[in-house]
Amino acid sequence: MLIQGTSITVTYKKIEGIKKVYYNNEEILKDYFNEATVLPIPNDAPLEIPRILIRTKNEHAQLNISPIATTFEVRYDAGFERNWQACSEYIINRMTKVFGFLNILTGNTYEYIGLVSNVLYDEVEQGGTEKIAKNLLNVGKIKNLYDINIKYTFIEKENLFVNIMLQNARLFKNGIIVNEAGALSAEDQIAESIGAIIDINDRYGFNTDSDYKSDSSVLNKLIESMGNIIDDKLAALIEKGEY
Repeated sequence: MLIQGTSITVTYKKIEGIKKVYYNNEEILKDYFNEATVLPIPNDAPLEIPRILIRTKNEHAQLNISPIATTFEVRYDAGFERNWQACSEYIINRMTKVFGFLNILTGNTYEYIGLVSNVLYDEVEQGGTEKIAKNLLNVGKIKNLYDINIKYTFIEKENLFVNIMLQNARLFKNGIIVNEAGALSAEDQIAESIGAIIDINDRYGFNTDSDYKSDSSVLNKLIESMGNIIDDKLAALIEKGEY
């Protein structure tokens, strides 16, 4: 199983003067992050546009800070991509510093926190479409199925949404120019695996409880749930149709 990348999103009520706040507290992030790129975006620009971009020191990840949300995006290599425990330690070490910065501004009160991982279930090398259709849809009478996409949404641990989207993933030879005629021919396809997008967040609590407040400790719950799915539940879902 190949863990291609993970993103963490922390949403909060609008922070005024986010650029000035960063300059006054940037030392908190210096252990793991380079100097920020502070974008010349006017104050009246849409709030979801990041004002501050910060790469990690080895440039495996980037932190994007806007007045209403912070996103930490990670891409894995060097063996991390097959070891969720190593991935989670990387995330926790850096997000501890990020929350150290954000908590100054928010008092450790957030709207909700989300964790999304993109996974390639490369135990399946061919026939990904057929496997999903057979094991999860019990399809016997649908012919000429080329692509498939299935999404499950579960509620877990009272406040968590667990979204799992499964789809076939076609892999092609290197150097393919996608926009050329015939570029995605069967001869150039080297595998048809199964991809999964696993999205875990506490927005269910935010959506259903008017007094709900998230905090930095929620990330640990999300990481634990992600590990359970990647290390155990995903294979059972794909191979047996069980969760």
